[in-house]
Amino acid sequence: MRKLPVQRTPYGEEKIIFTSIVFIAAVLRLWNYWGWSFTHDELSAIVRLDFNSLAELWKNGIRPDGHPAFVQIFLWISTKIFGMTEAAIRFPFVIAGIGSVALLYFIAKRWFGLTTAYFSSLSLAILDFPILYSQIARPYAFGLFFCLLAVWCWTELLLGSNEKMYRKAILYGIATVLCMLTHYFAFFFALIVAITGFFFLKKETVKPYLISGIIAILIFLPHISLSLHQFGLAGVGDWLARPHIDFLWKFILYACNDSPLVVISFAIISLSALLMYHLEFSFSKLHIVCIAWFLLPFLAGYYYSVRVNPVLQYSTLLFSFPFLLLLVFSFIKESNKKFNNTLLASLSVILLFSTVVEGKFYSREYFGVFKEINHAATDLQKKYGADKMTTVLNTSTRDIFDFYFKQNNESVRFDFQAGDDSSFVPDMLKKIGQANTPYFMYGWSNFRSAYEIPEMIKRKYPYIIYDEKHFNSEITLFSKTGSCKRDTIFYSHLGFESPVPVHVRIDSVKTDSSFSHSGKHSLKVEPKDKFCFTFKTTVKQLLPDNNGCVNLSAWIYTKEKFNSQIVMDIGQGTTQNDWTAKLTPKFIKQTGAWQEVFVTFQLPSSAYPDDEIKLFIWNNNKNSFWLDDLTIASFADSKYDYYAPSFRK
Repeated sequence: MRKLPVQRTPYGEEKIIFTSIVFIAAVLRLWNYWGWSFTHDELSAIVRLDFNSLAELWKNGIRPDGHPAFVQIFLWISTKIFGMTEAAIRFPFVIAGIGSVALLYFIAKRWFGLTTAYFSSLSLAILDFPILYSQIARPYAFGLFFCLLAVWCWTELLLGSNEKMYRKAILYGIATVLCMLTHYFAFFFALIVAITGFFFLKKETVKPYLISGIIAILIFLPHISLSLHQFGLAGVGDWLARPHIDFLWKFILYACNDSPLVVISFAIISLSALLMYHLEFSFSKLHIVCIAWFLLPFLAGYYYSVRVNPVLQYSTLLFSFPFLLLLVFSFIKESNKKFNNTLLASLSVILLFSTVVEGKFYSREYFGVFKEINHAATDLQKKYGADKMTTVLNTSTRDIFDFYFKQNNESVRFDFQAGDDSSFVPDMLKKIGQANTPYFMYGWSNFRSAYEIPEMIKRKYPYIIYDEKHFNSEITLFSKTGSCKRDTIFYSHLGFESPVPVHVRIDSVKTDSSFSHSGKHSLKVEPKDKFCFTFKTTVKQLLPDNNGCVNLSAWIYTKEKFNSQIVMDIGQGTTQNDWTAKLTPKFIKQTGAWQEVFVTFQLPSSAYPDDEIKLFIWNNNKNSFWLDDLTIASFADSKYDYYAPSFRK
């Protein structure tokens, strides 16, 4: 393969266009990058910076995480110098994002020509996916920059002139190890780049290329034991779902602003270029490289996520995304400059409209917030009195919610509950039952609040005084008194003292007076009773507008280890029924005492009004127990859409 032409500094018209693209990238990334709350991922790193030495940071701030060490060490140093504000912490990542646009420009120009460089770097500059991940202080912006830097050095070493080859090899080795130390998907991408290089080696580049690999390995050696430890952690697999077969297509749509306008524009430009320049077009090795470098990280991540542990997210494909842009625009040739410039100007308008106006990038919330939740909690405690309310805040760790309180020197009393803890719902049920204050304040962010929580609170505190919703976060002040009580749609209580309602089926012979939670009777369930209780009706009777949640609560007394499930079954009695189960052992923590079980089922979107809905207790472990005070209820306000688009106040 012939050597690529030597890169020259842009001048004249080229310099104007290049400068304009970088300027647009800078404006879009710098605009109000400090004006919104730190995300959960940012705070999870920031709260692990309070150490006096690098050794302490390594042991307690880096080892427990699932990322390589570079970004955490960088933050530890930079925050000691510049402080803990959003502006100071995020600024270097914004600069890395801007630098990535320039690097893609230079790579594209060397690989496919000037016009491809314009279109691909402009797209990276304006699409909201790369802008967003340039504005958060996580490994993505640095990872993208280092991956593109490694590719640029790789290009210079293998496809450039034979001058200063050993200097190029050293730079490529350093860029590669920076990828390895920043993010494990960037590490994998750098590995793919390195392997690809063997297909481009010439006699004079073999030795420098091997030296670059040795440099990267030697620098990374002290990190190997840490990486092996981190690979043994569950990481995001604890909460991240396994990807579906359509993940790649959904990612491409997401990366194109989820905008049909952008997708169609890219398709028209690419297809038009193929038609116009098909006589000049030749499929090269670098086209194959673009395809491989974009697809291989996805395929590896998808395979690992399905077979081993979920790790694949849209953000992890940021490092390979530029090469999809290169492929899309690589068919454009430079023989029709006037037409190309018109097309470039049109694309810039379309992308700016899509990101800023259509997508509302600068007002939309993309992550759960903390600053706003903390501010509201502070104001509500001051207004209504901290001693008159029970306050519970929920995320992964207490110090994440404490961050903004400490930053603002606010003293807010709250009980912390970790939303990812298996005992979260029963612990909250107990907390609510013990609360004796006039108000109950509940706030959460990032870890989706179980639907049971607001439903349990509303049983005792049915009035809502204040409610502030954000994307994947919310804070609500509940009260025992007020003027707007919730509307009941359906309510059925079974205490085994009166005739059983028509929509309930039980074995009435088993009604027993040995134990009861209230009244004189309960239902005695024996090991052979597989389905001791079944409630049956239609969807439209429980939830007339085909939307919302239904609650089931029951009191259970057992003398043995307990394990059963409460099940909701919806459908027409076919094999296609929607079936959901909730485990009860987490509620039954002792024997010889009455304990309450409370579960909330959300109606699936696939349900029809005339579908039959069944709620039943499945005694799958063949336990003996007593059942009493069973309640099924639905309410007009039991509608929760935590991921609905939300905009900054």
